[in-house]
Amino acid sequence: MRDLQLSPSQRLPRQFQLKLPSTAMQVWLRNRRRLTDIGGIFERRRFQLIRKRFYDELWRDAACEVGAEIVTLPGGLKRISRGSLQTFVDKSEIMLDSAIVSRLLLNKAIVFELLAAKGLRVPQRRKFDMDSLERAVNFLRENGGPVVVKPADRTGCGHGVTTRIIDRDGLLKAARHAAAFHSELLVEEQLVGASFRLLYLDGILIDAVRRDSPVVTGDGRSNLRQLVSAENERRRSGETITALSPLMIDLECRNTLAAAGVSPSTIPAAGLEMMVKLAVNENGAAQNHLVREEVHPEIVETGSRIVREFGIGFAGLDLTATDISQPLSEGNVIFNEINAGPGIHHHYLVSDRKRIAHVAPRILEHMFSTRRGTIQI
Repeated sequence: MRDLQLSPSQRLPRQFQLKLPSTAMQVWLRNRRRLTDIGGIFERRRFQLIRKRFYDELWRDAACEVGAEIVTLPGGLKRISRGSLQTFVDKSEIMLDSAIVSRLLLNKAIVFELLAAKGLRVPQRRKFDMDSLERAVNFLRENGGPVVVKPADRTGCGHGVTTRIIDRDGLLKAARHAAAFHSELLVEEQLVGASFRLLYLDGILIDAVRRDSPVVTGDGRSNLRQLVSAENERRRSGETITALSPLMIDLECRNTLAAAGVSPSTIPAAGLEMMVKLAVNENGAAQNHLVREEVHPEIVETGSRIVREFGIGFAGLDLTATDISQPLSEGNVIFNEINAGPGIHHHYLVSDRKRIAHVAPRILEHMFSTRRGTIQI
């Protein structure tokens, strides 16, 4: 690994060297990110209509299945009524959990501490900010392998996350990118294994998905940038929804391609499948695989205990494992995040649609039958 001392040319702009408040630094970095990501901003906005369409249809069908009425209110909230009970939903947000629980779970550093206190394995990590970059530099040196940088708080969906960082240049770029989302940052070991989402409803596992990295397939003519653009066009125009977000060529993408010895201008051979990001958040249905029957009972029970002890009604537990069918130690299971109001679409946009668990009507039926997360009228 190269020498990890920061050179003068790699330091922050002069105003940051003068120790301006972190909020000012974050505003500068956020505005810089927006200016350099105009195309990405417009691309993501184009997918907002697809997300709305998906969840409109999802809750309409779910309400019909449980014998409830649904009305869309000004602002987008949906009121779902059955008998004298009402509940309100907004995309994946439902009324089972408090705003405080949701806010707490956005703080990755605190969640890691709580999980570790329960004796669970979590990623090796270190907190830092733009004024203490040497902490991250030292962690990279000590780790001896690729690391991940991410905002420590208030983000989800992979925002601000960069993987495959192996040197000081990559670390500084990733830190600046993450700091545009939050001033407190985390540097973590890069984990080995597949990414899994376990979905719990009041402590009961109702679905499990293995989420693989997004890929594109070469045609022998188009470069990777063009293949990504074509994939986004398919996602936008397809009659069947396969993804709710675009696939973006960003720092995470460039790092992943560089690790494979290619770049966005590379033309893959016809039929060659290329991973374009290690992070899974922008994958499509073809990369999501249902694994409900494969999860080892010890993992299921541990996840149930976690969400019950945290007091979370509707939770998505993210973990990494080399073998989800083995017990915790044998399967090399590492707990990454707990999500309140987890994306329900992950359990519908899957490769085998015949095996979908149809979790939305199950959620509504549970809420109406237990009267939890409902209002009596």
